[in-house]
Amino acid sequence: MKDLIINVSDCIKLRGWKPEWADELFRLTDKNRKYLQQWLPWVPGVKTREDSKKFILKSLREQKKGISLELGIWFQDKLFGCLGLHHLDKKNKKAAVGYWLDINHQGKGTMTLSVKALMKYSFQNLNLNRLEILAATQNPKSFTIAERLGFTKEGTLRETEFVNGRWFDYIVYSLLKREWKE
Repeated sequence: MKDLIINVSDCIKLRGWKPEWADELFRLTDKNRKYLQQWLPWVPGVKTREDSKKFILKSLREQKKGISLELGIWFQDKLFGCLGLHHLDKKNKKAAVGYWLDINHQGKGTMTLSVKALMKYSFQNLNLNRLEILAATQNPKSFTIAERLGFTKEGTLRETEFVNGRWFDYIVYSLLKREWKE
Protein backbone atom coordinates (compact mmCIF):
# COMPACT_ATOMS: atom_id res chain seq x y z
CA MET A 1 0.00 0.00 0.00
CA LYS A 2 1.31 3.43 -0.98
CA ASP A 3 2.25 5.76 1.87
CA LEU A 4 -0.45 8.36 2.39
CA ILE A 5 0.83 11.83 3.25
CA ILE A 6 -1.35 14.93 3.38
CA ASN A 7 0.54 18.19 3.75
CA VAL A 8 -1.06 20.55 6.25
CA SER A 9 1.73 23.16 6.38
CA ASP A 10 5.50 23.30 5.98
CA CYS A 11 5.88 21.67 9.41
CA ILE A 12 2.71 19.57 9.80
CA LYS A 13 1.82 16.41 7.89
CA LEU A 14 -0.95 13.82 8.17
CA ARG A 15 0.48 10.37 7.56
CA GLY A 16 -1.06 6.94 7.18
CA TRP A 17 0.05 4.54 9.90
CA LYS A 18 2.98 2.14 9.81
CA PRO A 19 3.35 -0.71 12.33
CA GLU A 20 6.84 0.48 13.28
CA TRP A 21 5.29 3.62 14.80
CA ALA A 22 3.56 1.65 17.57
CA ASP A 23 6.11 2.76 20.19
CA GLU A 24 5.59 6.43 19.38
CA LEU A 25 1.80 6.07 19.36
CA PHE A 26 1.81 4.24 22.69
CA ARG A 27 4.11 6.83 24.31
CA LEU A 28 1.88 9.66 23.10
CA THR A 29 -1.31 7.92 24.26
CA ASP A 30 0.22 7.06 27.62
CA LYS A 31 1.52 10.62 28.11
CA ASN A 32 -2.00 11.98 27.46
CA ARG A 33 -3.90 9.15 29.18
CA LYS A 34 -5.41 11.20 32.00
CA TYR A 35 -6.66 13.87 29.63
CA LEU A 36 -7.86 11.49 26.89
CA GLN A 37 -9.76 9.05 29.07
CA GLN A 38 -12.13 11.86 30.06
CA TRP A 39 -13.50 11.78 26.52
CA LEU A 40 -12.51 8.55 24.74
CA PRO A 41 -13.79 5.11 25.77
CA TRP A 42 -10.90 3.14 24.21
CA VAL A 43 -8.09 4.73 26.26
CA PRO A 44 -8.20 2.36 29.29
CA GLY A 45 -7.76 -0.58 26.89
CA VAL A 46 -4.41 0.76 25.63
CA LYS A 47 -2.00 -0.70 28.17
CA THR A 48 1.04 -1.67 26.10
CA ARG A 49 2.88 -0.97 22.87
CA GLU A 50 1.19 -4.10 21.48
CA ASP A 51 -2.23 -2.49 21.96
CA SER A 52 -1.09 0.46 19.86
CA LYS A 53 0.30 -1.90 17.23
CA LYS A 54 -3.04 -3.76 17.10
CA PHE A 55 -4.79 -0.42 16.52
CA ILE A 56 -2.41 0.42 13.68
CA LEU A 57 -2.85 -3.00 12.02
CA LYS A 58 -6.63 -2.79 12.40
CA SER A 59 -6.67 0.70 10.91
CA LEU A 60 -4.59 -0.48 7.93
CA ARG A 61 -7.03 -3.37 7.32
CA GLU A 62 -10.01 -1.02 7.56
CA GLN A 63 -8.34 1.47 5.23
CA LYS A 64 -7.79 -1.29 2.68
CA LYS A 65 -11.51 -2.20 2.95
CA GLY A 66 -12.42 1.48 2.52
CA ILE A 67 -14.33 1.75 5.81
CA SER A 68 -12.00 4.11 7.70
CA LEU A 69 -8.93 6.23 7.32
CA GLU A 70 -6.70 6.77 10.37
CA LEU A 71 -3.79 9.18 10.28
CA GLY A 72 -1.07 10.39 12.58
CA ILE A 73 -0.47 14.12 12.93
CA TRP A 74 3.25 14.83 12.66
CA PHE A 75 5.01 18.07 13.48
CA GLN A 76 8.57 18.18 12.14
CA ASP A 77 8.64 14.35 12.11
CA LYS A 78 7.34 14.02 15.68
CA LEU A 79 3.96 12.40 16.32
CA PHE A 80 1.64 14.60 18.35
CA GLY A 81 -1.91 13.54 17.53
CA CYS A 82 -4.37 11.41 15.61
CA LEU A 83 -7.05 12.26 13.08
CA GLY A 84 -9.30 10.03 11.08
CA LEU A 85 -12.42 9.30 9.11
CA HIS A 86 -14.68 6.84 10.88
CA HIS A 87 -17.77 5.07 9.57
CA LEU A 88 -16.61 5.81 6.04
CA ASP A 89 -19.58 5.06 3.81
CA LYS A 90 -18.61 5.29 0.14
CA LYS A 91 -22.10 4.44 -1.10
CA ASN A 92 -23.63 7.41 0.73
CA LYS A 93 -20.41 9.44 0.42
CA LYS A 94 -20.07 10.35 4.09
CA ALA A 95 -17.81 9.89 7.10
CA ALA A 96 -17.35 11.06 10.68
CA VAL A 97 -14.19 12.95 11.63
CA GLY A 98 -12.47 12.04 14.89
CA TYR A 99 -9.37 13.58 16.43
CA TRP A 100 -7.17 14.08 19.47
CA LEU A 101 -4.03 16.06 20.08
CA ASP A 102 -1.22 16.02 22.60
CA ILE A 103 -2.23 18.33 25.43
CA ASN A 104 0.97 20.40 25.01
CA HIS A 105 0.10 21.22 21.37
CA GLN A 106 -3.49 22.34 21.94
CA GLY A 107 -4.67 25.90 21.49
CA LYS A 108 -2.29 26.70 18.63
CA GLY A 109 -4.60 26.06 15.67
CA THR A 110 -2.89 22.81 14.73
CA MET A 111 -5.99 20.64 14.89
CA THR A 112 -8.09 23.17 13.00
CA LEU A 113 -5.51 23.22 10.19
CA SER A 114 -5.26 19.41 10.23
CA VAL A 115 -9.03 18.89 10.04
CA LYS A 116 -9.19 21.48 7.25
CA ALA A 117 -6.59 19.51 5.26
CA LEU A 118 -8.53 16.28 5.85
CA MET A 119 -11.74 18.00 4.70
CA LYS A 120 -10.07 18.98 1.43
CA TYR A 121 -8.74 15.45 0.93
CA SER A 122 -12.17 13.97 1.75
CA PHE A 123 -14.09 16.16 -0.68
CA GLN A 124 -11.53 16.21 -3.51
CA ASN A 125 -9.80 12.82 -3.35
CA LEU A 126 -12.44 10.58 -1.76
CA ASN A 127 -15.38 12.41 -3.38
CA LEU A 128 -17.33 12.49 -0.12
CA ASN A 129 -20.43 14.65 0.11
CA ARG A 130 -20.87 14.88 3.90
CA LEU A 131 -18.56 15.06 6.88
CA GLU A 132 -19.74 14.85 10.47
CA ILE A 133 -18.12 15.77 13.76
CA LEU A 134 -19.64 14.54 17.01
CA ALA A 135 -18.36 16.30 20.11
CA ALA A 136 -19.32 16.01 23.76
CA THR A 137 -21.29 19.01 25.00
CA GLN A 138 -18.77 19.20 27.88
CA ASN A 139 -15.78 19.38 25.50
CA PRO A 140 -15.68 22.88 23.97
CA LYS A 141 -12.14 22.36 22.63
CA SER A 142 -13.57 19.71 20.33
CA PHE A 143 -16.79 21.33 19.17
CA THR A 144 -15.15 24.73 18.66
CA ILE A 145 -13.12 23.19 15.81
CA ALA A 146 -16.33 22.19 14.01
CA GLU A 147 -17.77 25.67 14.48
CA ARG A 148 -14.56 27.40 13.38
CA LEU A 149 -14.52 25.33 10.16
CA GLY A 150 -18.11 26.20 9.21
CA PHE A 151 -19.85 22.96 10.17
CA THR A 152 -23.59 23.28 10.85
CA LYS A 153 -24.89 22.26 14.27
CA GLU A 154 -27.67 19.75 13.59
CA GLY A 155 -28.68 18.77 17.11
CA THR A 156 -27.77 16.89 20.25
CA LEU A 157 -27.68 13.15 20.85
CA ARG A 158 -28.63 12.70 24.50
CA GLU A 159 -26.66 10.28 26.70
CA THR A 160 -25.24 8.58 23.64
CA GLU A 161 -21.90 7.40 25.03
CA PHE A 162 -20.80 6.08 28.43
CA VAL A 163 -17.20 7.08 29.12
CA ASN A 164 -15.25 6.77 32.35
CA GLY A 165 -18.35 6.23 34.48
CA ARG A 166 -20.59 8.93 33.05
CA TRP A 167 -22.96 9.57 30.17
CA PHE A 168 -22.14 12.16 27.53
CA ASP A 169 -24.45 14.10 25.26
CA TYR A 170 -22.95 14.75 21.83
CA ILE A 171 -23.51 17.68 19.51
CA VAL A 172 -23.78 16.60 15.87
CA TYR A 173 -22.16 18.89 13.31
CA SER A 174 -22.07 18.41 9.54
CA LEU A 175 -20.55 19.98 6.47
CA LEU A 176 -21.69 19.23 2.93
CA LYS A 177 -19.36 19.39 -0.04
CA ARG A 178 -21.39 22.23 -1.59
CA GLU A 179 -20.95 24.26 1.63
CA TRP A 180 -17.20 23.71 1.83
CA LYS A 181 -14.98 26.69 1.21
CA GLU A 182 -11.37 25.81 0.48
